[in-house]
Amino acid sequence: MVIGLMIIMAIPTITGTAQAYSAQKTQEDRKKEEKRMKKFYIDVGCDAEFRGVENIRGHRVVLRNDRVYLGPTEATNPSRDGYVAEAFYIEYPDSERNPVPLGLVSQTRAEPPLLNWIYVDKETAELKYGNKTQSIEHMVGPWDWTKDESRITFTKKQLFIAVEDPRSKVWQLYYDIDDDGLAKFVTGKRRKRMVYVDLNRTEMPET
Repeated sequence: MVIGLMIIMAIPTITGTAQAYSAQKTQEDRKKEEKRMKKFYIDVGCDAEFRGVENIRGHRVVLRNDRVYLGPTEATNPSRDGYVAEAFYIEYPDSERNPVPLGLVSQTRAEPPLLNWIYVDKETAELKYGNKTQSIEHMVGPWDWTKDESRITFTKKQLFIAVEDPRSKVWQLYYDIDDDGLAKFVTGKRRKRMVYVDLNRTEMPET
């Protein structure tokens, strides 16, 4: 009887502790979510040394014609240079995926404002952007950041490659899906230069 009474008396304590832990965890998750939803620019880093690297290092991710390119830090003409990505993390809305991956969203125009998902095209390995209908069949995540929160990761790796169009000299972003230097994705008679790059987070000033 005494033991049974002790167990009954302990139940509220256990329940209260569990509720407090759950509330604390929810609060921590909420803080993490709020932190990941802070907007940032995506600046490009490159350790390689070769002629033309100035067209990569110090540039920023820009969005144009459904694809992701490297462009000037201040792209003043979106139709020509692309719209400078203003990105943040948020869960991708697809209940069929378990667990639900963390997605990467960016504003793609100023007026009227429009948000799109940045994703990896599973057929071409290109980084692209679009709405849910355009992105859902492709690789939408998980996106995240490194432990020091300074660089962007995709599927917990940093396998981003910039590929130069030999005609326009514009650099486009790809993701090395098979970790083999895009062997089966980047082909053609004209030789294309490519280099691995880091995608660095630069938090936007709060308005």
